[in-house]
Amino acid sequence: MLASLKVRFLLVTTLLLALFAVSAGWILRQSFDTALRDRAQEQLKLHVYALLSVSEYRNGKLVVPQLLAEPRFNQLQSGLIAQITSAGKPVWRSQSYIGMGKVADPYAVPGQWYFDEIEVQQQRYFRAVFTVLWEHRKKETPFSFMVWESDAPYQAQIKGFETALWQWLGGLICVSVLLVFLMLYLGFRPFNRLADAVRAVEQGERPAIEGNYPLEVRPVVHNFNRLLAHERNQRERYQNSLGDLAHSLKTPLAVIRGLDLEDHEKSAPLLQQQIGRMDDIISYQLRRAMTAAPALQTQGTALDGVVPKLAAALQKVYADKKPDITWQWPEQARIPLEEGDAFELIGNLLDNACKHGNGQVRLTASIDDRHCRLVIENDGEDIPAAERSRILQRGVRRDEQSPGQGIGLAVVADIVAAYGGTLAIDTSTLGGARFDIQLPR
Repeated sequence: MLASLKVRFLLVTTLLLALFAVSAGWILRQSFDTALRDRAQEQLKLHVYALLSVSEYRNGKLVVPQLLAEPRFNQLQSGLIAQITSAGKPVWRSQSYIGMGKVADPYAVPGQWYFDEIEVQQQRYFRAVFTVLWEHRKKETPFSFMVWESDAPYQAQIKGFETALWQWLGGLICVSVLLVFLMLYLGFRPFNRLADAVRAVEQGERPAIEGNYPLEVRPVVHNFNRLLAHERNQRERYQNSLGDLAHSLKTPLAVIRGLDLEDHEKSAPLLQQQIGRMDDIISYQLRRAMTAAPALQTQGTALDGVVPKLAAALQKVYADKKPDITWQWPEQARIPLEEGDAFELIGNLLDNACKHGNGQVRLTASIDDRHCRLVIENDGEDIPAAERSRILQRGVRRDEQSPGQGIGLAVVADIVAAYGGTLAIDTSTLGGARFDIQLPR
């Protein structure tokens, strides 16, 4: 099971900090050790220079005081020892040399320093050797001045330095891990808020994710809200399509209901026509429910194939009013709508005109290079200006006493908006309402 991102980041950061601390500690320790060795060599040089300063060559012999100013040379097991040799033979030794045993005499080029580390009686020492040529009566005699000092004090300093170093580095790691944890906590707070917001949306407490989020999280919030809006629109489209389907089937069902089924010769063709129309309506509504937008590259629909069929059906539905449906448009005129959308739009407007008119309905169409215009009028009662936008909303009916669900004009408005057109309602010269639609070609 994969750990959370916080745990992963914390583990990786801790590991990196530990590696950094070990590397830094090793480098600092080596640097400190090198500095101590350099310091030890400089200290040994000073002791050699002090020994040279008190040495004299008299009567063919090198004379050195037995007691030196540095008290450790005069104490047993002090850790600081001096010896002067010539041709490999000891000439002088400090009091602290007693009990040391024989120490090898390295060869050193006269005038040059020689440094090394030696082990005597299981104790390590830093050693410095400097060889000088003492001239007497035109004869040069080499003398090697050797001083070595125990490394115990230096090892104690290194140990103390290491203890302090690792304590500080360990504390630094702990503080750094705490800061990283705090940084992760603050950095992941927007994700926690996002998770709470998603949970609230899932439980229906919020319609969308709201709030101010960092730049890195905003694309996720934006895309999630778009997905929610898309799903909401899809759900509304399904619901609306069910209502539209029921509304669209009313006219064919009304025509079938009005047929004289006993007269098979007359009723059979009309019945077959209306059944085919119902099948087309169901296919259209299913396709419309599944499609977010209409196909804008459609070749259009011929008005000659739509309006006469709708007029014939409506004249049977409103046979009591005997509607006079007239139309006028250029020859072979086509409107920029899919056939199903054309039947829905014109059918709903003609149905509305017949329902609220007194019998006279007029449809005119005009087409130019940029637009297609449809105007449908009736001789009924005009629609007040204050209600013209309200009746285009789904479920709103102007006359609550008349049958219907308030869907037809909402479907018309949806189709016009989907094709980028405009819909205007005003007063007709016939006395009733006038619906003016403009669609881009």
